[in-house]
Amino acid sequence: MKKIIFLSFIGLLFSYGFTLVQQTPDTVDKNSLTASSRKKMEPYKYDSQKFTRIIFGKKAQHMEVEIPVFAGENYRVVFNTTALPEQPSVVITIYTKSIESGGKREPIFTNKSVPAGTKEMVFDAPRLRKMFIDYEIPASDVQASGYILCLIGYK
Repeated sequence: MKKIIFLSFIGLLFSYGFTLVQQTPDTVDKNSLTASSRKKMEPYKYDSQKFTRIIFGKKAQHMEVEIPVFAGENYRVVFNTTALPEQPSVVITIYTKSIESGGKREPIFTNKSVPAGTKEMVFDAPRLRKMFIDYEIPASDVQASGYILCLIGYK
């Protein structure tokens, strides 16, 4: 009986070990990315930042991040994609409505028209009540990951 329990435990241990995804530690220096992007924030006052981890997979993905803003303030948004792989490229779009709102959403910013190879993008937002940042992550045969840094500042 002890032998059966021991072999079952060993079998479970092996099956668990083979199903784990081995993750590599993050080698991104978040402080240096923040420091270089904060220079683009002037003359706006730095408010907050958001690191979003992007994991490329076999299927295309869509992520939405809500950014709280105060009505009547002018905002600057700085994106830094230095910590992302060159290909495939992630499409960044800013809307004033959520994807769940069901109404027609019109983008107020997108990086589709930004020249290839641009790693830092600056957007001065009009006065608005809400801001939703959408990341369109294309499908990829190569499993890779990276980060997008989003800095928010106000005037």
